[in-house]
Amino acid sequence: MGAHLLTELVKQNEPVSALKRPSSSTLLTEKLFLYKLGEQGKNLFQKINWVEGDILEPNSLSEVMQGVKEVYHCAAEVDLRDNNPDSIIATAEKGTENIVDASLALGIEKFCHISSVAALEKPVDGDISEECFENPGELRNAPYSIAKHLAEQQVWRANAEGLKVVVVSPSIILGPWGNLSNGSISMFTFIDKISTYYTGGIMGFVDVSDVVNIMLILMKNGPYNERFIVNSENLSFKDFFTAVAKGINKPLPKVKLGNFTLKLFQFINNLISKQKISSTMVEHATGTHNFNNKKVKEVLNYAFIPVADSVAATAKFYINERRGK
Repeated sequence: MGAHLLTELVKQNEPVSALKRPSSSTLLTEKLFLYKLGEQGKNLFQKINWVEGDILEPNSLSEVMQGVKEVYHCAAEVDLRDNNPDSIIATAEKGTENIVDASLALGIEKFCHISSVAALEKPVDGDISEECFENPGELRNAPYSIAKHLAEQQVWRANAEGLKVVVVSPSIILGPWGNLSNGSISMFTFIDKISTYYTGGIMGFVDVSDVVNIMLILMKNGPYNERFIVNSENLSFKDFFTAVAKGINKPLPKVKLGNFTLKLFQFINNLISKQKISSTMVEHATGTHNFNNKKVKEVLNYAFIPVADSVAATAKFYINERRGK
């Protein structure tokens, strides 16, 4: 998410400082610049002012945020395998607390927080909307859901203390990324291996370009101090798996994996594999999640990229990456 945002900010000639941990690499971000921007990507990438710091270290934030007017907070630890729950929650909650506190202290003019639909609660009736924030999401025992809810609470606390904020809550974000085992593109890797199977759930999907565009529009024009669900379409996993299978030239899904079959597969997999399947992943794949995008469409008069187009573009990238490995 942050890497795609950087490409747009730099294209618009915005002076950008990007935070990186001392141990992290910017190679995948540079690769994305080259993929999206062609020959000029390398030169545009050089315009980024990379600064070392850590959202879990408040002192480092105060130093790197000096002179900054606007902050886009995209950092989070995304892990539905629930391998490191304490780390997932601490990174989100404490990291966000640190960065909003630094923003308040330094007089930051505008703050954009990338939340998630995972922070929202499923209502008894109807679709999930921006108002469904009282409790953590449906998977309230899932560390990621808890983490995103607690992080957003820190943003609203800072808003009450005077920080002007924009909060966007994306569904599953689709788009190219060089690590095929990380993020939503890992679903393409998964479908590549077992394309003839599908699960019975429904989930929301959105193109990464839509998320970035909406962030930029809201930061420039508002309305501020509101939450916006960013979701193109709600699709069954059968329809999504079918679109991906077509895009990567694999057999289409025919066999539905029910809840019992998935739990059995989870049990066997977790006995023999280091890549654990969590209960969060099973519930995620079988639950019904319909997200209402009416607010952002009406307020911004926004037209989303169809999920079919997002899948096709990401599949093309995936095939090229797979061939190169």
